[in-house]
Amino acid sequence: MYRSEINERSPMRVFERSMHGGLGRGNVGVIAARPGVGKTPMLVQIGLDDLLRERKVLHLSHDHAVDHVRAYYDEIFHDLATGKRLDDPERVRLDMERTRLIFSHLGQGKTSPPSLRGGTTSIARILETVSFARDTAHFNPDVVIIDGFDLAGTGMPEAFKALHKMATDLSAEVWISVTTSEGPNGSELPPALQKVSDDIAVAVYLEAGRESVSLRLLKDHGNADLADLHLRLDPHSFQVIDEDVRSPSERPKDARRFKVHSGGARGAEAEFGACAEKWGMTEVNYSFAGHTYRERKRGVVELTEEELRQGDFSLVYVSKRLGRVLSEIPLVRNILQTIWYQINAASQVFVIGTIQEDGTVRGGTGWGAELARLWKKPVFVFDQERKAWFSWNGAKWELSSASPAINRENFAGLGTQNLTEDGKRAIFELFVRSFGQPAS
Repeated sequence: MYRSEINERSPMRVFERSMHGGLGRGNVGVIAARPGVGKTPMLVQIGLDDLLRERKVLHLSHDHAVDHVRAYYDEIFHDLATGKRLDDPERVRLDMERTRLIFSHLGQGKTSPPSLRGGTTSIARILETVSFARDTAHFNPDVVIIDGFDLAGTGMPEAFKALHKMATDLSAEVWISVTTSEGPNGSELPPALQKVSDDIAVAVYLEAGRESVSLRLLKDHGNADLADLHLRLDPHSFQVIDEDVRSPSERPKDARRFKVHSGGARGAEAEFGACAEKWGMTEVNYSFAGHTYRERKRGVVELTEEELRQGDFSLVYVSKRLGRVLSEIPLVRNILQTIWYQINAASQVFVIGTIQEDGTVRGGTGWGAELARLWKKPVFVFDQERKAWFSWNGAKWELSSASPAINRENFAGLGTQNLTEDGKRAIFELFVRSFGQPAS
């Protein structure tokens, strides 16, 4: 069984169906329960689900050491891999290790003074850790998991506002677990969470049964009519026991969960950005000081000289791969360096351009296609001259038997500045094929 099939039995599939597409980027979700019900394995299950979808996960624990958290992941992954007969589980596990960071704030847990538990002091530590992950480890998470946030701390409203702002600034989903001494009254939030309700998008309550753990949806993005999850989970693996989960083809994809990595330059890249905005999708445009060709203003990430050097490839090597000489003009080098960032962050690559007789794609755009081929990432090129999509099969470009669709949450959209009407239509139809018609 492939990794994409494994998480079809994840509780997150039911969340997405019942909660209008799931949590969504820029939002805070809360897992609440009494002590010992299983908040940590639930969060680990959420983390594994995202890792299997090639999303970057930053896991912060206030209750466990790093080795303990890693053991949780390894144990639940082992159960999944064995039970579902996952193909090449060791390779999948190593892939997930590369897209996950774990930090422990155990020193600020429940044994610390109240001033160091929850509230604004804990938030300051959380923000410090997130900044370290981004600025020092160059790790930009799609999901932040905070296990063991203490509601007994002071300054709770301000703390949750800070969490909400962090989620928005990161364009990430933030899941936290909290322990409640009082359970919910019907579908109402527990008293400790009611005062921070405005900064919580989704709240789920775990209830222990004899042989399973059930989930109760307490808040869903402001929707008054809450779905009844009817969901029972195995208390060990937190996999679905008896829920009839629909297959991917039966579930619409929520574009808000996706992120396009591009350069924002005029032509194809600007069109990818315009479609991303139309579908309510996150847009990341890698740029640099003095980039005169950039048109998009949303999601601009201006790389420093040091960051640009991390994406530096010898222009001699680039010229050899592309079969033509590229000059040492700084602008050319900077653009190639930003393309490195685009392809590095993506799990799927879409290019608008022209495939030449030697198999390369014309222009600087060709470097993106070359990197995707080199790193063995799924890559598709819409050839504007032949007016058709082509995919790389590992040895050559072949005409796609079916038009491609976006199915990885982090994908790259790049291409020529000389965008034709056919190329523009190909980008728009790619989004329609993937997500349906835009809302407006």
